[in-house]
Amino acid sequence: MSMSDLVLEGGGVKGAGLAGAVHVLADHYDFHRVAGTSAGAIVASLVAAGLGDRVEELTIDTDFATFLDEGPYGRLLGPLGNGLDLLTGEGVHRGRSLHRWIQETLADAGVWSWGDLRLPGTTSRTPIEHRYRLVVIVSDVSRGRMLRLPWDYERLLGCSPDGMPVADAVRASASIPFFFRPWRLPVDPALTGGRTELVLTDGGMLSNFPIGLFDDEPDHPTLGIRLSAGLPLSEERWYDADDPMALARALVATMTNAHDRVVEERPSVVSRTVFVDTGEVRSTDFRLSAGTKRELFDNGVGAATAFLDRWDFDAWRREHGSPLVAGGAA
Repeated sequence: MSMSDLVLEGGGVKGAGLAGAVHVLADHYDFHRVAGTSAGAIVASLVAAGLGDRVEELTIDTDFATFLDEGPYGRLLGPLGNGLDLLTGEGVHRGRSLHRWIQETLADAGVWSWGDLRLPGTTSRTPIEHRYRLVVIVSDVSRGRMLRLPWDYERLLGCSPDGMPVADAVRASASIPFFFRPWRLPVDPALTGGRTELVLTDGGMLSNFPIGLFDDEPDHPTLGIRLSAGLPLSEERWYDADDPMALARALVATMTNAHDRVVEERPSVVSRTVFVDTGEVRSTDFRLSAGTKRELFDNGVGAATAFLDRWDFDAWRREHGSPLVAGGAA
């Protein structure tokens, strides 16, 4: 079986499409390192934990609505209370149920801390970028910067990531702004100017599709999976911004997509990316029916199958050079 690195885009409940594409690619590739943002981080963590053969079951059978754990005001007052929870708790939903599901699912596969995801043969002298199977993208809103966990733990905590819980990083990456409460990471005040914690949110705010993350490996490809149909500019989705709530949604969508757009449109990226059509499904529709989840999953299966029919790494490398060069080339 060929080796590949894999990068998964974020997209909330649309991650069922990622699972379908992974289901197909895993029959052809042994994934060396996997990275993801938000929903992509969740699916990537399952793959890194060796659960690639269960992504279909976990996607279709899991009731996403159980992750909608409202705060105290929402439970008492409904939609009006949701607004109060947003103001007092920085998010409508606490995210505890989501964190527990991630934690328990990974634990069933024998994964608790980052030490459980060490690549074989690596030591403390191995460069951090080549030490772990999984990388999770998180937005550090305390300082306005992107974190790549576990790569950035050492400079934040002054210790090895090996003992840090993987589920915490994945939950932080999935903190959809205003929807789930941010994740708070305790840090060493001596390394952060006296601050005792960082406020972490959805990694998609800064990089929803970090396709260049692993472009330091010339001997095997980095493949990507995106939750879109790869539409040309004339057919792209437009966002209304005619009222405060619509403007807020447009702002979040812009933050999520604009950073990566220039890179995503490069021929060297498009040609190694699986584009999964997710239709009109909204990222935060956690009451998605089993039928719609199945449709998203099947769309991922179809997109990955079509991709493999035309994909040729040797031809790609002849056209675009090594991945390291292609990641910065037009």
